[in-house]
Amino acid sequence: MEPIVTIDIGTMSMRAILYDMEGKSLFISTYEYHATYLPRGYVEQETEDWQKGLLHTLQEMGAFLKEKGIHPAAISVTSQRASVIPVDRAGNPLYRAITWQDKRSELISNDLAEDMSMQVIYRKTGLRANPYFSLPKMMWVKSEMPDVYAKTYKFLGVQDYVIYLLTGEFKTDWSQAARTMLMNIKTFKWSTDMLAGSKIDGDLLPELQPPGSIAGSLHADVASRTGMPENIPVIMAGGDQQNAALALHILKPGYAEANTGTGSFVIAFSGKPVFDRKCRVLCSASAMPGKWIVEAGIFNTGAIYRWYKEQFYQGKQATYEKLNEEAANSAVGANGVLLMPHFEGSAAPFWNPRAKGMFFNLSLGTTRGDMARSIFEGIALEIAENIALIESISGEIEEISVAGGMTRAKLFNQIQSDVCYKPVVQYRNSEATSLGAAMSAGVTLGIFDSYTEAFRKLVGEEGSVCKPNAENHIAYRRIQERREYLYDTLDKAEVYPKFVK
Repeated sequence: MEPIVTIDIGTMSMRAILYDMEGKSLFISTYEYHATYLPRGYVEQETEDWQKGLLHTLQEMGAFLKEKGIHPAAISVTSQRASVIPVDRAGNPLYRAITWQDKRSELISNDLAEDMSMQVIYRKTGLRANPYFSLPKMMWVKSEMPDVYAKTYKFLGVQDYVIYLLTGEFKTDWSQAARTMLMNIKTFKWSTDMLAGSKIDGDLLPELQPPGSIAGSLHADVASRTGMPENIPVIMAGGDQQNAALALHILKPGYAEANTGTGSFVIAFSGKPVFDRKCRVLCSASAMPGKWIVEAGIFNTGAIYRWYKEQFYQGKQATYEKLNEEAANSAVGANGVLLMPHFEGSAAPFWNPRAKGMFFNLSLGTTRGDMARSIFEGIALEIAENIALIESISGEIEEISVAGGMTRAKLFNQIQSDVCYKPVVQYRNSEATSLGAAMSAGVTLGIFDSYTEAFRKLVGEEGSVCKPNAENHIAYRRIQERREYLYDTLDKAEVYPKFVK
């Protein structure tokens, strides 16, 4: 069977990976980039980053395919969600991408929630009115850049933009649209109520299709510039977190996953739309057409891990291995140091875009390793709170699958198991998002009869399992209580700065 090329567009890099139909990675090309963090919560990215990344990774992929005489079955695209790129009729960006981390539309989100009510928005879209999602960003463009809005032919997400670059088609899929705050989560159609309430023109949205749909064929110009075969199908695998869920066995009730990249996403399977009465967790479209996921996101986790290494480790010591080693030498509880991982605001369960990060309870006896361990523990505690919240609305979770860069640290996986008091499973291939995209393409092309078969063939056996330590769990329960008290105290004291117009 012919292999599949996956394109995984993350927040910090783009990866093109060639998978055979046993889940083996045959070739990887990576292109790194960075978003730009500006005052007042603005986070933007040059669209040229994705153009260059696509050209670089596909040129290297094309050269490998030619050398080996391989003709791939398809290109399957998955990406980050909820960024906004206004483009003209020719697909030319009219402004930099306003990324999913951007907070500029907080006031617009608040006004929208007041005008339509948070509960109404949540029940229609599965989302909160929050600057995290696409709609408030679109409304900001209309309000603050009317000239750009007037020239806009389509508002695209990152996956949609790359699909256009590859095929010339303006299309999106349900799993990406589920993060716009404009799709009816029950019908998988653009919501006329949300369009009317937001006064966004529905013609500015791309065509909606199920996840796993073939968007079109690889454009001849792209093929000639990269050496990729012309006219191979390009598949919209969908949102990065939904695809990661496929490869982490979130295919039936009772299973959850925690995928830690730039941020962390906790996801559980659902066969129907489910909602939290306080709107704290989200209901989104699954990468499996006609299914749903319950999701809780944490904005900054792996980004903090990376930031800490870059700021506190220099020279030959500037490695994750050294950081992990020092964290392991610190005791459970990090000798009293507690991390609040809200460096760029908080998503679930607090939903506070003004929240800030904090290392609490430092002393002259605090070591670099204590702070390193507090990063692992602070992130694990936030993940655990979200898992408990998801359980309360969707049923008991028996097992947690993990993936992402931080999970290469065995200490982090054990801490997650201890905090949640559940087995934590790590599969042999940590590239869950791209592997999920390969699963999606395999089902679409008829290589596999079902997602269960695709999982069995491409992912297979567990790589490792961490079992919880009861003594450590009890200690972490006390720490969790302190953490909740600290957050509530800071929030009630209104120490977080408010954005102003």
